[in-house]
Amino acid sequence: MRVQADDWTPTAGRSPQLTVTGGSDARSELGRFDFAGDATAQPPALATELPWLGGDLAAEGWRAGASVRYGSDGEAGWVADDHLLMLSWTRACGPETDPAPPAEAAYRQLLQHARDLGYPHLLRAWHVVPAINQGSGDAERYRRFCLGRARGLEREGIDEDQLCAASAVGSAGRHLFVHCLAGRNPGTPLENPRQVAAYRYPRQYGPRSPSFARALAIPMRGGEQGLFVSGTASIVGHATRHPHDTPAQLEETLLNLHALLGEAAQRLGRPGLARFGLASALRVYVRDPTEWPRVEARLRREWPDARLLGVRADICRAELTLEIEAFQRG
Repeated sequence: MRVQADDWTPTAGRSPQLTVTGGSDARSELGRFDFAGDATAQPPALATELPWLGGDLAAEGWRAGASVRYGSDGEAGWVADDHLLMLSWTRACGPETDPAPPAEAAYRQLLQHARDLGYPHLLRAWHVVPAINQGSGDAERYRRFCLGRARGLEREGIDEDQLCAASAVGSAGRHLFVHCLAGRNPGTPLENPRQVAAYRYPRQYGPRSPSFARALAIPMRGGEQGLFVSGTASIVGHATRHPHDTPAQLEETLLNLHALLGEAAQRLGRPGLARFGLASALRVYVRDPTEWPRVEARLRREWPDARLLGVRADICRAELTLEIEAFQRG
């Protein structure tokens, strides 16, 4: 079933409301990430085939400010309120399958659905790629995924200044997942002053650079700003720092996050965005599950009020051992 944009009317002049919770309320939930859940689950469940490690949140629910509507069309499912649309796309893509064609197909289908439904602006994307580090050189599965994603975005007319915040991690499963949040209005993309923009990485990282912004901000109800922080790792400029050293990578990642939050606070004139607090939710991807307790303890010392959710995942570069993404309001 496909619902067109004129099936309901957005509330005029109102900004979206969006919160991250650990509970579940299907009446107002745009999506709920189901870690290690069923790949065939229906919206608002967002499957990942990634095991949960611990933290304050056992699940991650993205709650809207009003009641929601559901629909599906082929491989894509969606949930929407007046302002925001969550799209979910799943296809079998085991280690023997080239992820470039399905990644391209996912983006072309999801962008077409978003436009048909009246939410043409991508705000946030989450990707799970099976065996993400398998292969060498340009045959590496992450590089092939990046190639497919770039082609899909390009063929749907998405330019560099329209890229959204995103994360891409690896699983031991057999499904490629693409989950996207889209809006009726665009967000403000932000870059990290300590890092080269991912979409401008040199050729050594593959035939097409990763297509995402380091963060993206959206105006929210009540005069707040919502900030989507992309997956952030131990990369300075475009080079990995501290290969295979989790404690050192965590410290470098913290420096990157502080730099990005400071940039957001200054650019947007929102000092409250400079530090994760009570209105923040951090998802932490860790390659080695035995490292999670130490990582969690360090993050609680850094940001004692932030809510944490730990997940076992492979990181997009084989030498990276952790990655952190976040959402906050301020």
